[in-house]
Amino acid sequence: MKNLLILSVFLSALLLLSSCTTVYIPNEINAPAFNEPNQFKGGISIGNSGTNLQLGYSFYKHFAAIGDVSYLDRKSSEPRFQRTWSLGLGYFTRIKQADSMFYEVFGGYSNGRTNSAYEDQFLTNGPGYENADYNRFYVTQNISVQQEFIDFIISVRFSYFNFTRYESHEFINPVMPQAIGIEPAIKIRIGGEFLKLKFQLGYNLINSIKGPDFNYDRGFGLVGLECSF
Repeated sequence: MKNLLILSVFLSALLLLSSCTTVYIPNEINAPAFNEPNQFKGGISIGNSGTNLQLGYSFYKHFAAIGDVSYLDRKSSEPRFQRTWSLGLGYFTRIKQADSMFYEVFGGYSNGRTNSAYEDQFLTNGPGYENADYNRFYVTQNISVQQEFIDFIISVRFSYFNFTRYESHEFINPVMPQAIGIEPAIKIRIGGEFLKLKFQLGYNLINSIKGPDFNYDRGFGLVGLECSF
C-alpha cells in the first residue's frame, strides 16, 4: 500500500508538470556509465515519454558510442505522439584511480517529431493542438558511483533545438522556433553484474531564443532494465 501511494504521488507530480499540448516530452537520458573498454550496455524503459530503447559500446580505451530511440502513441481526450532517435560519441574515464567514481561526456544529434492535442473540455476555449519536427544537438555529462550491486548516476543534458515544423492553434504561420534546454537527472541501477533494474528521475527547462514560446513537459521519470557485458 505504501509503495502504491508513493507511485500515485509520483505520477500525479509528473502530470502537474505536463501541459495540455506539448512539442517535447523528455526521453531517457542515455547514461551508460562505462568503466572499461569493450563494454556493451543495452536497456529498455517505460515512462511518460513512452518506450525507450538504448544502446552503448566502449569501442576503444576511453571512447564510446551511444544510440537510442523513443516512441509514444497515447490515444485519449488528450492524444500524444512522439518519436525520437539519437546518436552520439563520447569519452569516459575514472575520476580517481583508487575509487569507483567515473566521468563521461557525450555529444550527439537527435531528431524528433511530436504531435499533441486536446478536445473541447471544461475550462478550455475549444479544442487545441501543437505539433513539431525538430533537430537537436546535445551534450550530456554523467558522473557515476559504481558499487557491486548498486550504481548512482547524476546526469545533465544540454540541448539546442532547431525546429523544421511548428504548428499550433495559437499561432498562424509562426517563425520556426530555436531554443536551448537543460535536463538534470538522477539514475539508480540495482542488481547483478549483467542485469540491473534502473530508475531515472529528472527535470527539464527550455528557453526559446527565436520564434514563439512553445509548450513542453518539465518532469520526466521511468523504470526499466539494463544489461551489461
